[in-house]
Amino acid sequence: MSILFALLFVTMTMPLQLKNITVSFERWITFTIFFQYGVFAELVFTQIAMLILVFSQKSDLPHMHRFFVNSLIFTLISLASGTLFHYAGGEVGSTDFLNICLFGLIYAISYSLINSVLMQVYLYFELGIYSFKEKFVVWDFASTMLLFPFSISLYFLNKQFGNNAILLIGIPFLLVLLIARLYHRSDNLNDKLSSAGIIGRELAERLGFEDVIRTFIGKLKDVVPYDNAYVLDLRNGEHLITLMTSENGIITKDMTGLSFNLEKTVDDGLDMDNPKIFATQKEAMALNNFKFNQPVESVMTAPIKRNQKTEGFLILTSKRKNVFRAMEMKIVDVLTGYFAISLVKARYYEKTVEQSVRCGLTSLHNYRYLDTKLDEEIQRFHIGTINSLAVLMLDIDHFKSINDTHGHQSGNDLLKALARLLESFVPIDATLSRYGGEEFVIVLPNYGENETGELAEKIREEVESSIFRIIPDLSKDREPVDVCMTVSIGVANVTKDAKDAKELLRNADRALYIGGKQAGRNKVGVYGREYVETL
Repeated sequence: MSILFALLFVTMTMPLQLKNITVSFERWITFTIFFQYGVFAELVFTQIAMLILVFSQKSDLPHMHRFFVNSLIFTLISLASGTLFHYAGGEVGSTDFLNICLFGLIYAISYSLINSVLMQVYLYFELGIYSFKEKFVVWDFASTMLLFPFSISLYFLNKQFGNNAILLIGIPFLLVLLIARLYHRSDNLNDKLSSAGIIGRELAERLGFEDVIRTFIGKLKDVVPYDNAYVLDLRNGEHLITLMTSENGIITKDMTGLSFNLEKTVDDGLDMDNPKIFATQKEAMALNNFKFNQPVESVMTAPIKRNQKTEGFLILTSKRKNVFRAMEMKIVDVLTGYFAISLVKARYYEKTVEQSVRCGLTSLHNYRYLDTKLDEEIQRFHIGTINSLAVLMLDIDHFKSINDTHGHQSGNDLLKALARLLESFVPIDATLSRYGGEEFVIVLPNYGENETGELAEKIREEVESSIFRIIPDLSKDREPVDVCMTVSIGVANVTKDAKDAKELLRNADRALYIGGKQAGRNKVGVYGREYVETL
C-alpha cells in the first residue's frame, strides 16, 4: 500500500490546468485501492488526495473551506458509488477479470455522475449556477473513463507482481502525465505569445494616442485575467498622472477605484525595472502610496519602458487571490514594450496631423481644418444635434500699410498677438481658424444672429481699444513701437442665410466687405436674406 500512496502523492502534485478547470488524476490510484481493499481504504486515500490538491493549488478561497467542502462531497461519493458496486454484484479483491471490469465500470460511471450532481448542488447554493452543460462535468466524466483502464491494469498487475507493478505501469503513467503537463504549459505559453503578437499588431495599426491605450487595455484581458486596469504616466520621473483606466469592464479616464500620491517615491512599491506580482491583499500593502477603493486581493504592476527608460506604469488588480502567475507577468512585460512603441508612434502621428491642420505662424487651425469642421457643423445642424450655427469672419483694416510701415515681421507679430486676443473670446465649443492672410473665422454652434452680432461687436471694440507693441523691422534703432489697429467683421447665420458651408462662408464674406469695409471699416456687418446690415 505504501507504493500506491507514493504514486498517489506524485500524481496529485501534477494536475492539469485546462482554461479555468483543474483536472487531477488521482482516480487511477483510488479506484485500484477500492477494488483491492474496499470503500473505507478508498475513502482515506481520497481524503489524502484532496488534502494534497487543496494545499498545493492556489485559490482565492480559504484552504480549510475548500478541504471541508471537497472532503464532504467525496465522502458521499465514495459511500454512494461503493454501495452501488456491492449491490450490483461486485466483489472487492476479486481476481475475476470480467467481474472487476463490469462492476468496476458501474462503479466508475456512478462515481463520476454522483460527483457532478453534488458539485452542481454545491454551485447552485453557493453561486446560483446550475447547469449540466458546464465544462467541468464533461472533463470529469471523460477523465474518469480515460483513467478506468489504467486503474484496472494497475489492480491486476499489483495483484500479480506486487510492488513491481510500479515499474510496469506506475512510472510510465507518471512520465506520460509529466510530458502532458510540459506540453500543455508549452502549448498554453505559445497561445499566450500568439495572442500577444496579435495584440502587438493591433496596437501598431492604431494611430490615435487614446485609441492605442483603449486597445491595449481591452485586448490585455484576453491574456491576463484582471478585473481593473490602470495606465499611469510618469512625468519627468517624478509625478504620476492617470491616462486611462478599466474599472468594472468600462474603459474611461475617470478613475474611482484607485487613489495615490501624485509624487513618485522610491518606497512606493513600484519597481522601475521589472513587473511584480502581489499575490494577496497582505502583499499588496507594500504599495504604500496607493489606496484601492474597491475590493482587491491580488495586484500586478509593470513598468512601461522606452529606450530603457521608464515612462509609466501598468497596474492590474483582481478580486481573487493568486490570480497573476509568472507566465502572465512575462506576457505583460512583452506587451508593455509593444505598448510603449505604439504610444510614441501615435504621438508622432497626432503631432504630424496637428501640424497639417494648424497655421504655423499663429498656431490656430488653418483653412483645411476649417473646411472640414464647418461641413461637420452643418451636418450636425441638419440632423438636429445643434439648434443654430453662425460664422464670424474678421479682417484687419489697412493691414498692408502696417506691413509697408513697420515690415512684414512686425505684421506677423501683430497677427500672432491678434490670434491670442481672439482666443480669449472664443467659447469652448466654437472653432477659431486663420482663413488666410489677415483674415480669421470663428465657427459658432448654437449661436443665433443676435448673440453672434453681440460677440462680434465686443471683439471689434476690444481690438480698437487695445495697444499692440512691436519692434519694427524697418527702423534702424529697432525701438519698441505701440501700434493700434481695427478690424472689420462679417456675420452670417445658417438658419436664415445658408444651406451649406461654402454658402455660409460666402455670406459672411459679403457681410464683411459690404457691411464692414465699404461702410467705412472698423464696423460689423450682418448678412440678411436680401440685405447687409451694419451695426
